[in-house]
Amino acid sequence: MKLTTTLAATFTALTFVIVGCDDKKAAVPHDHDGDGKPDHGPEAHGKPVPHDHDGDGKPDHADGAHDKADPHAGHDHAQGEHKGPDHGNDAHAGHSHAEKVAGPNGGKIITNVEPHAEFFVTAERKVRITFLDDDNKAIAVANQSASIVCGDRSNPTTLTLAKEAYGMSLVSDITLPAGNNFPTIVSIKTSPEAQPVRSKFALNLTDCPSCKYKEYACICDHGH
Repeated sequence: MKLTTTLAATFTALTFVIVGCDDKKAAVPHDHDGDGKPDHGPEAHGKPVPHDHDGDGKPDHADGAHDKADPHAGHDHAQGEHKGPDHGNDAHAGHSHAEKVAGPNGGKIITNVEPHAEFFVTAERKVRITFLDDDNKAIAVANQSASIVCGDRSNPTTLTLAKEAYGMSLVSDITLPAGNNFPTIVSIKTSPEAQPVRSKFALNLTDCPSCKYKEYACICDHGH
C-alpha cells in the first residue's frame, strides 16, 4: 500500500512538470502582458511607425516634412529683410562706400593718377591742377606735367599747364573756351618718361543746387 501511494505521487509530479513544459512551448506569440492574447499582429516588430520620434506609436509629422526645410531657419532677419540678398530694406546696408569729397580748393579730385590730383577752375577760367597727399592736402609738384583738351569736338581747345612760381600747382597758359558745359580730357604724366594718364568728364561750370561746389566738383549723390 505504501509503495502504491509513493508511485502515485511520483506520477502526479511528473504530470505537472510535463504540463508545465507544454504550457511554455504553447505560449501565445506577442503576448507581452501575459493575458493569453497577442498584443499585436505577426511581424509588427518589423514595421515601426514612420516619424514616431517620441515612441507613442503615432507619427509626429507628415511624410516629406524633413524635405521642406525652413528657408529662414538659422537666420535672424527682421521683417522685410529679404527685399535684397542678405540685406535689409536698404540693399546697400552693410557696404562701405567711399565718401565723395572735393579738393582743398573746391575742385574735382582725379583719382586714377598717383598721387591724386585736384582739377580746379579759377575765377579767371584758368585750370589749376594740385597734387594731394592721403589727407587731401596739397603737396609740391615734382616731375609731373599736364595738358587739357576741351570744348567743341570739331574745334577743340588745348591748354598746356606749367608749374607756378611757388611750385605747388600746375596752371594753364590760357583760359577755357566759352560755355559752361563741354567735354574735357585731362592728361597727366607723373614723370617725363611715364605714359600719360587720361581722365574724361563733362566740365559743367554751373552751381550745384544741393552743395556749395560747381557741378563738375559736386559731392552730392545725384547724377552729373
